[in-house]
Amino acid sequence: MTFFLELKEKLKEIYAEYGTYILPAGKFLLALAVFQSINHTLDYVSALGNIFIILILSLICAIIPLNGMVFFAMALILLQCTGVHILAAAFGAVLLLALWILYLRFASGEALALILTPLAFALHIPAAVPIAFGLAGGPVSALSVACGLVVYYFMRLVSERIAVLAASEDLNMLDFVRTMAEGVFQNEALLVALICCTVTLLVVNLIRTLEADYAWQISVIAGGIAYIVIQLAGALFLEIPISVPVLLIGTVASCLICYILQLFIFGGDYSRSKMLRFQDDEYYYYVKAVPKMAVSNPNRTIKNISEEEPGREKRPGQEEDRTDDTVSGSSETAGRQTEELPDVLADVIQRYDTAGMEVQDPASEKELSEEDEQAERQKNEYFDSVDFEEKLTDTLKNL
Repeated sequence: MTFFLELKEKLKEIYAEYGTYILPAGKFLLALAVFQSINHTLDYVSALGNIFIILILSLICAIIPLNGMVFFAMALILLQCTGVHILAAAFGAVLLLALWILYLRFASGEALALILTPLAFALHIPAAVPIAFGLAGGPVSALSVACGLVVYYFMRLVSERIAVLAASEDLNMLDFVRTMAEGVFQNEALLVALICCTVTLLVVNLIRTLEADYAWQISVIAGGIAYIVIQLAGALFLEIPISVPVLLIGTVASCLICYILQLFIFGGDYSRSKMLRFQDDEYYYYVKAVPKMAVSNPNRTIKNISEEEPGREKRPGQEEDRTDDTVSGSSETAGRQTEELPDVLADVIQRYDTAGMEVQDPASEKELSEEDEQAERQKNEYFDSVDFEEKLTDTLKNL
């Protein structure tokens, strides 16, 4: 877990510095994966599978909103359907137009869920999308996931049944349209997948919003269990063929991915959670505070700032040398100041500084010499005999 927390901090620093370039690059890679997945499932117009066309479309999607990527993906599906039969393209146009209007009306901000759902089913980790958007999104994300499911099962219908039916010599238009309609609206596997993903997403979102400790981790496990139970129940009662090992492995992988995801988007440390109570004139407020998991930055550097000169070693008598330098510096400063002041003030300051420096010197702890006593006595007599305030006033006037 510490590794993922350190990785989270590094990714935050990288994104803060290079976010302007990372976001378009991520959209480019996502669009490339989506278009390649569509061409892998529906490979009926060879020109659309040209890598240069895919790269150009991906570059365009890198600089436009995600809804533009959804539009280009639907357009690519319809163009591939024209290679099967014109009726397949017409039926797909009506179906995708209805999904597009429904999506724009109710869930236009959940384009990522619609794009990732067919990819997750193609990679055999279908539970990853409903669990992830139950953690990071809301109930409205279920509509986008449902639209993505319809698109995925429509592509499977075209590749598995409609392409074979269109290749037959005695093609009946009415039977062709009926087969397509039944493959979408009476598809039991699609119905089970819709119920499964919707219930899983709502269960995860409901548990995640609870105030219980470890609600996010519990919601991931509960979502995985709900997905497996509904899929097995649907396969049992509706006699839908299903591979149990693939279902279990895909669901466990989805739960692991979503557990790592919740560390990045939430990462609460429930071991240090607290319940706080506030009140005002009308209400009592009960708040649960969950601190975020954090790790120290391993790359942190501490710079010591010292007043010592580089390369200068500390000697036992260094403090005394520094004191002598300070005293000599003070004497020079006092000497410069005395040159600028009148004679009376200069004499007083010179005598006062001389006495002060002798006190600060370590040797001044001994008894004063006779000369020092005499100088001190003269200074005191001077201050007693002279009206210092009057002298200072006269001096300032002369200045």
